[in-house]
Amino acid sequence: MSKISIKIDLSKIDKTKITERKYTNKEGKEVVIREYALDIVPLKEKKLIKEGDTWAMVKTHFVAEPQTKEERANGQPSVILGDGIVFEDKGTSAPYKVQEEEINFPF
Repeated sequence: MSKISIKIDLSKIDKTKITERKYTNKEGKEVVIREYALDIVPLKEKKLIKEGDTWAMVKTHFVAEPQTKEERANGQPSVILGDGIVFEDKGTSAPYKVQEEEINFPF
């Protein structure tokens, strides 16, 4: 099983969309959970970001805020918060499209 690494830009999060729910656990204590919903969407085509001799770092997904039916109907653009990246072994990976946009990684 492969791992997808997700990075999001926290400055883009709409803090008004953080929800809170409460429940009582088995010990009888009230627990408060603050949640923020995200959608992880696969790209139509993988995009190469960086490669070595035996591996490739590939953008495979993007992370966005979920849209309501009304937002989609009004044609509002999705709020993209980040990307999903995987490392693939060049010997077993499928072909992918070369990255067209510049992504700055700290390595």
